[in-house]
Amino acid sequence: MHLQPSTAVVPPSTAVVTGAASGIGCALSARLATAGARVVMTDIAEDGLAGAVEELAARGADVTAVVADLTDPAAVQELADTAFGQLGDIDVVCNNAGVVGPVGMPLWSVPLDEMHGVFDVNYWAHIHVARAFVPRLLDSGRPSHLVQTASMSAFVVGAGTAAYAASKHADLAAARSLRADLDGTPVRVSVLCPGRVDTPMTRGLVAPRNATGNTTISADEAADAVWNALGSDRFYIFTNADARTRLGDQFDDIWRHLAQEQSWAESSSPSVDSSRP
Repeated sequence: MHLQPSTAVVPPSTAVVTGAASGIGCALSARLATAGARVVMTDIAEDGLAGAVEELAARGADVTAVVADLTDPAAVQELADTAFGQLGDIDVVCNNAGVVGPVGMPLWSVPLDEMHGVFDVNYWAHIHVARAFVPRLLDSGRPSHLVQTASMSAFVVGAGTAAYAASKHADLAAARSLRADLDGTPVRVSVLCPGRVDTPMTRGLVAPRNATGNTTISADEAADAVWNALGSDRFYIFTNADARTRLGDQFDDIWRHLAQEQSWAESSSPSVDSSRP
């Protein structure tokens, strides 16, 4: 993780980052702390979190560790109580905790308990955090920003990724719903959709075909992308250079099917308006 000077005009002064013991969460914490924000870092991995906080604090960061199991709604409410009690108003919440889970096997072979476990972290933990923090962000009446960490797997699905990709699709839908729910309020919502990121979670992972794309970025680069979106109305945060190509392939496939459907409808019903794309 690196520490680099802030370039924001009005940097956030307080933040909460989940999944902060390593990877993107640790990099987000470092990026925010470098800007002078006081950061509550939370993770279920107690030793890893303690090490990350110790390293950042040694560099002058104002960071605090809170060990929490985000799959437990009561624990998330306690986290919110602690964070608001310590920080007062909160400017940024990075809803980042995540796991990969089983990969490389077809959906019907994935053990159900493992699939549930992936959803518990990648989807339900994010729901618990949003439900615990968003009402208080609204109550403050101040501008704030909620950043959900989804994935390019919320759009692009390869073989053998049933649990992970489905959980990220669900998380993207939750983020889109939050965006609509919070329209017209001071609370902005963004969704981080990285491709492959070099983190402890992905190192050594043999990716199934078509699952992760052809580029790899660092966790620091992902954190920089989030930083650049803070305070803006930018919803989708894409990070990897091949994102446009990968998304284009997906939407080209959709348009092909839509064109086939439209052609069939026109041939079976002459009254169909063919002027719409």
